[in-house]
Amino acid sequence: MTKIDCFIRLHKDQARRVLLAGLLMSAGSASGQTVVPNPLTPVAPPAAAASTAPDSPSPAAPAAPEQAPGNGYAIHQTADLGGHIAGVSGSGAMYDTLVNLHSGPRILGQTFTMHALPGSKHFLVDSLSASGSGFGGDPINFARLSFFKGKLYEFSGTFRRDRQYFDYDLLANPSIPSGISTPYGMVAGVPTAASLAQPQVNQSPVMFNTVRRMTDTTLTLLPLSKISFRLGYSQNIFQGPSLSPGYLIGKSDLLLREYQRNSTDDFTAAMIWKPLQLTSFTFEEQVDHYKADSYFTIAPGQFNVQEADGTPAALGNWDATASPYSIASCNTASMGGAYTNATNYTLLSAPQTAGGLPIIHPACDVTTSYLRSQPTRVLLPTEMLRFQSSSIKKLALNGDLRYTIANSNLANYYENFQGLDGAIRNYTLTGNASVQRRMVSSDLGITWQAAKTIALSEQLDFSNVHQPGSANITPGITQNAPVTAGNETISYAGPLVAGAAYSIEGNPTGVPLYGYFGQKFLTNNATVSWDASSRATLTFTYRYKTHSIVQGAGSGASSLLVTVEENGGIFNVAFRPTAKWKMNGTVEMLYADNALTPIGPRQTKHYRFHTLYRLRPWATLSGAFNDLERHNNTFNTGVTPIDGPLQHVDHTRNVGVGLSVAPNEHYGFEISYDYSDVYISSNICYLNGATTTLPGAASTTSSGAPNICPGVFVRGSTTVLSDWGPTKDFMDAPTQFASVGITYSPNKKVRTAAGYRISAVSGNQFFANAQQVNGSLQSAYQSPYLNLAWTVHPGLIWKAEYNYYGYGEGGPSGAPFCSNSTSVTSVVVPCNSPTLTGPTGLTEPSSGLSAPRNVHANIVTLSMHYEF
Repeated sequence: MTKIDCFIRLHKDQARRVLLAGLLMSAGSASGQTVVPNPLTPVAPPAAAASTAPDSPSPAAPAAPEQAPGNGYAIHQTADLGGHIAGVSGSGAMYDTLVNLHSGPRILGQTFTMHALPGSKHFLVDSLSASGSGFGGDPINFARLSFFKGKLYEFSGTFRRDRQYFDYDLLANPSIPSGISTPYGMVAGVPTAASLAQPQVNQSPVMFNTVRRMTDTTLTLLPLSKISFRLGYSQNIFQGPSLSPGYLIGKSDLLLREYQRNSTDDFTAAMIWKPLQLTSFTFEEQVDHYKADSYFTIAPGQFNVQEADGTPAALGNWDATASPYSIASCNTASMGGAYTNATNYTLLSAPQTAGGLPIIHPACDVTTSYLRSQPTRVLLPTEMLRFQSSSIKKLALNGDLRYTIANSNLANYYENFQGLDGAIRNYTLTGNASVQRRMVSSDLGITWQAAKTIALSEQLDFSNVHQPGSANITPGITQNAPVTAGNETISYAGPLVAGAAYSIEGNPTGVPLYGYFGQKFLTNNATVSWDASSRATLTFTYRYKTHSIVQGAGSGASSLLVTVEENGGIFNVAFRPTAKWKMNGTVEMLYADNALTPIGPRQTKHYRFHTLYRLRPWATLSGAFNDLERHNNTFNTGVTPIDGPLQHVDHTRNVGVGLSVAPNEHYGFEISYDYSDVYISSNICYLNGATTTLPGAASTTSSGAPNICPGVFVRGSTTVLSDWGPTKDFMDAPTQFASVGITYSPNKKVRTAAGYRISAVSGNQFFANAQQVNGSLQSAYQSPYLNLAWTVHPGLIWKAEYNYYGYGEGGPSGAPFCSNSTSVTSVVVPCNSPTLTGPTGLTEPSSGLSAPRNVHANIVTLSMHYEF
């Protein structure tokens, strides 16, 4: 064999190994098909305690020896093959929202590594590693590939797939009582016995089932040279169906289904110059391309009637809690014998086949088809110049300058309605819009070691954004049926006539609309740090920030300028009483003279404390405290301040402790506890929604009279109690989390782990809707686990894991006081009073007027770990 033959053969083998490793990356695009957890209650508090129970740890085992060197490489591979056995009882939608692991085989993990042996030289690759997990049906898949060749290049790439399913049916649910229906007609003023039921909503009107596919690659050339180059490409694809509520289509509201496919393609090119050992300059160009290709159609469940020819149709008003459809939606002059007068008419007739949909009269308003698309493209190039240096003694510098001109274009807006809306049989809206965003921003940081124990720092951040835009939605083109008697129907077969221009909210005349948004930030943080001793460091920072916002048309009376100036201080102490005990505490206090939004803070207080104490080299005790308080007492509710100051308050409080013990390789123990409380409140007036058949949430003054919002009378009403208040709208979610975990290994072949985790919420809220319940604010989520690993022989491990997931919500909850009327003489009674007509949260089941959400699941995972 010649030297050339040996060379070719050697590098073909190397190329094959690179290709095999790359297959781990490409496998992600064909993997399966379940849904990612999206918990509604806190499961693991963020950084509350430094020690928490293990999250179903996978017991380790002695690694098998690496494969004998081949062609100058040491090669090692592993594979975890197995599957899940899942048993679920209760709400399947809730299980898919929280967990969504289903039965079936899986590739639970795999790795491949290839490292050059000392002294060997290779033309293509010195080191290569690839890994992946979750393929075959788990909601989260991951693959990674990286390799490098000495000083020549470094490459890394990752692929992630994240399927998300969400259907917490209480969210955005209109809480429709049972028994609501539309009579087929009326005879002598009496509704017919036959009726079309208004279904209760047993899924969230904002449910979604989406998937994200994320790819990231980076290539660095000449990484150790004075001048190196970096290239990168990332893609993020987000797609799937979701529901979208509350759109007025034709004469009524319809629940829509949105089909989404939004993606970004990000390109990066950078040159790094390192003129000195501790100094570098980087010029980077980033180009982000965003594509939004969503479109909307009628949700399938909205078709509840049919036309005489069998065409499915939607009556709309899916969220109505009373009288969802009436004769007011019909052209009575075209109903012929189906309409005599207001007390004798026929809207619906029985289906011609058993189990079919009722037949709506052709002169009544319906929607048979709807489509809206708004494909949008955004090109966002950004140039950046960065530097960092510590070459000058006692001085460290870093900074960057960024410039962006981005263009967003909606080239073809399209909206089409088919059905009957008065005389309108169909309408079409088209148009276009464009926005440009210009941004200049920079950051500069300087740290000077003024003395051995004193350091001075300055951090300046600046950002200036201008964003003008315009939209041009043409006057809607309508085609109408003749308005003559008998012809104003959906079944009219003659020629349609052009109707009046159709308009949408915000653009009544079809002329171009112009808008503008701009904002400027300038933030200065000046810091002094003092090492008071070898065990204590004190740091103080003074912060000044100014924020200016302009929005509206950009000129004239429609423009709005808001300026916010903020001053504050941050004090930090790091103290080490002993070599085994560390403490760190921070107090941050900020004050702003204005706020852009009602919940934007004017006063901010933030207290943080962390401690860690090593009881023994194998035992650690940790603790943490966090308290964030924010207030806003301005009148910036967007309306005349008739309700008094906003008095917005919110806080996030958290305290946690943890203990970790691992005296030897045979056993370990961890326990943690965390208490957190999230609270938010603001003064409001609210619509109580009371009718004669459905109670509304109410309140009283100190004298016992109905609590009428002053705004009702300011706006001219003296009898209609449409607004109640002012009162404090609040939400409070105190949550307790506890976990305990034990690991035990009697010998080198067997390892076990067991634990228990629970998160319990005991919260409450203000109920503006009398039918609303607390839901997840009164809930518990628990997940005990047990796993076992047995090393059959080195390189072959049998694994078994058991997980239990249980979620449940508390008892009855709801508004304390209700009323069945909307007059100033309303009688306010407890919401569980027998004098009320209709359900309330206090008389409903804990799930409210939707499907129960309690769920229990047992999951067993069996697998074999093989190393070769």
